[in-house]
Amino acid sequence: MTATSAVIVSYDESPEQIQTAVQSLLDQTHPPGEVLVIDNGGQGERLARSLGDFDGGVTVINPGSNIGYAPAVNLAASRARGDYLLTLNPDARAEPDCLERLAALADSDPEILLVGAQIMLEDGLTRNAGANPLHPTGISPAGGHGQPRERGGPRDVAVVSGACCLIRRAAFQALGGFVDEFFVFYDDPDMGWRALIAGMRVVFCPSAIAIHGYGFTRRGSEKWFWLERNRLFSVLTNYEGRTLLLLAPLLLVTELGLLGVAAYGGWLSRKLDSYRALFALRRRIVERRRLVNGSRRRRDSAVLELFDMKLESALLPPPGPTLANAVWEPYMRLVVPLLR
Repeated sequence: MTATSAVIVSYDESPEQIQTAVQSLLDQTHPPGEVLVIDNGGQGERLARSLGDFDGGVTVINPGSNIGYAPAVNLAASRARGDYLLTLNPDARAEPDCLERLAALADSDPEILLVGAQIMLEDGLTRNAGANPLHPTGISPAGGHGQPRERGGPRDVAVVSGACCLIRRAAFQALGGFVDEFFVFYDDPDMGWRALIAGMRVVFCPSAIAIHGYGFTRRGSEKWFWLERNRLFSVLTNYEGRTLLLLAPLLLVTELGLLGVAAYGGWLSRKLDSYRALFALRRRIVERRRLVNGSRRRRDSAVLELFDMKLESALLPPPGPTLANAVWEPYMRLVVPLLR
C-alpha cells in the first residue's frame, strides 16, 4: 500500500480527544507512516506531553499561531513524507480498516485526487456527512445528515467530507492545495470542485467509516461568515466567465434569499461582513481564477454533471429548500443546455 501521512489539525480540542484520534490512526490495519498534529491552539508542551506515550511516528508541529485549518493542511503537505495525506478531524476517530479501504481505492486509479469516508454520528448508525451535495450556487450541506448508514460500493461525487479524507499529495500541491485565505470551512467543496475542473476524480467510499459527533451549530454565527465568504470566493474563482454570466440571475436571487434567511436566523451582520471581506480579496480572486483556468481539463458543462440541481438536507430548515428548488431547478434546466 502506498505510504500515507496522516494530518490532524487541533485548535480547542482536549488532549484526550486528540489522543483518541491519534490512537485510531495507529490502530489501523495499515497504519500511516507518520501522524502530523498541527497545534493551532498553542497548547505547546502540554499537547506534546499528552502524545509522548505514542511510540514514534507522531510529530507535533507548532506554526506559532492559529493559522487556520486550510493553511495548516498545506503546511503539513509540505512537511509530509507520504504519497497520500489522510485528514482526520481532531474530535473524530477512524474505524480500523478505514485507511486500508480508502488507499486501496486511491491506488486503483492515479486520476483519483480525493477519496472520502462515510462520517457517522456517535451512535455509529446515523450519518453525519460523506458524499456531500454541491449545488450550482456553491451551497454544499453535509450529505445524508441524519439518515441511516449508506451501504454499497464506491461512487464518483463532487464533494467528500474533509473530516476523514485521503488526498493524493503531489496532485493536491500541483493544484495549489487548499486556499489559504479560507482559513476555515468550505475547503472540501472547493477542493472537490477544482479536482473535477482539473479532470481528476473525487470518490466516496461508504465502507470506510469514521465517527464524528460534531454539531453544525458549533462556532455560532462566526461559522456563517466563513462559509458564506468562502462559498462566494469559490463560485467567483471556479466557474468559467461564460458560466458566471449565465448563472448571474440565479446567484443574485439566491443572495437575496440568503439575506432574508440571515436576518431571520440572527446572523445578518456576519453575512454582510462576508461581502466586505470578499471585496477585500478581489485581487486574490483574479489570481485564483488564473490558477484554476490554468489547470482546467473539463468545461463547466461536464463538471456540472456531478453537481446536485436540487438540494435536500436535514440541515436546511423548511420551507427554504422547497421554495428555493422551485426557482433553481427550472432555471438550471434552461442554463445547462446552453453551456453544452
